[in-house]
Amino acid sequence: MASIRHVIRQTQAELETTGIPDARLEAEVMVMNVMRVARQDLFSQQETELSAQQEQDLAQFMERRLQREPLAYILGYKEFYGINLLVSPSVMIPRPETETLVEHALFMSLMGMETRELVIADVGTGTGAIAINLAIHLPAARIYAIDITDPVLDVASYNIRSHNVADRITLLQGDLLEPLPEPVDLIVANLPYIPSQRIATLQPEIQWEPKQALDGGADGLELATRLMAQASGKLKEQGVILLELDPEQMPAVAALAAQHLPESTTSIEKDLARLDRVLVINLGGEPE
Repeated sequence: MASIRHVIRQTQAELETTGIPDARLEAEVMVMNVMRVARQDLFSQQETELSAQQEQDLAQFMERRLQREPLAYILGYKEFYGINLLVSPSVMIPRPETETLVEHALFMSLMGMETRELVIADVGTGTGAIAINLAIHLPAARIYAIDITDPVLDVASYNIRSHNVADRITLLQGDLLEPLPEPVDLIVANLPYIPSQRIATLQPEIQWEPKQALDGGADGLELATRLMAQASGKLKEQGVILLELDPEQMPAVAALAAQHLPESTTSIEKDLARLDRVLVINLGGEPE
């Protein structure tokens, strides 16, 4: 039997040979999962040997990963903003840059939108990652989590129940803002924004994800355009929209906001890579 130290090194080398990024981290995560130990224990038990069953489980993980299946689909979960979320091939895997959307939604809710009962819509909820984190950190808020297909809503429902926030999140099925039963204070949305022709050129792992969660149409703005057209009447008087976008799309969507919500102002928030990531559309005048 091989030790944890040896197996991690061997796994890392195999991943690197296939061109998989972050090979060391992925090797550690896979070994951690087959051994069912916390990451800190992985480093304190470097000479512990894997059992035959653990080696077999790791081999099965590697067979799938070397075909460039995303690690999150192999493991069945993804960490996002400090919580673990069930993922399946029905949903897009939550990305670190989307944490910027959560952080700014929390900032605006806690500092700039003081109401007795904040009402929020998470449009295109997917795993429920955004809605769940907002519910955890904003216990007085009511949240609508919207998506269009049953398999996606099944995943979101499981995650919502797993994190004990089902009493504050209502799942709705339908097209963007159409299912909303009332105007809301805040709309957050990480909609598909990749231009159709670019999807086939992206890294192999992305090809495993559902196309409908990625494809934003010819210019990447199909869903953002429809959401802007639906927004009037779906926001309260001082409402705010937060949209995750590609940095190059900011001017075009800001122009859409000016067209459909002429009383609004816009600003831009950067992600951890210092790239323009979140467009803030504020009906209340000067953005926060």
